[in-house]
Amino acid sequence: MTTRIIALVLLGLVMGFILLMASVSFFVRDPLPIVGANQTLLLHTAEISPQIRTSVAIDGGYRVDLTVEHAEAQDPQVVLRPVGGQAIILDTGLDSSGAWSGSGQMTRPGRWELVLTDGAARETLPFIVRE
Repeated sequence: MTTRIIALVLLGLVMGFILLMASVSFFVRDPLPIVGANQTLLLHTAEISPQIRTSVAIDGGYRVDLTVEHAEAQDPQVVLRPVGGQAIILDTGLDSSGAWSGSGQMTRPGRWELVLTDGAARETLPFIVRE
């Protein structure tokens, strides 16, 4: 009888642990995108209309290349910064298709923000840079 009680308690603990791990997906609603060295991350605005599409490409030395595709009527201001830190300096220009492009050196891995401002509309696109 004692063996059955111990087995049922252990079964209850194991099932409780499994249910707890399965419920994590309900708590994390909108995870941040993650990008690493030699990868490209595609982001787009949800609050600015018409939509602005961005491409964040990071090379092996954590040098970042940004491409911001926008409508001709838009003139977005772009800031790339670590969360809670100062914006990095970007060498900017326009590519052959008229899209805004910039490049700079990322200072550290961790949480970053791409801040797009178009007139009065402003949107922050967070992402994580992994080592």
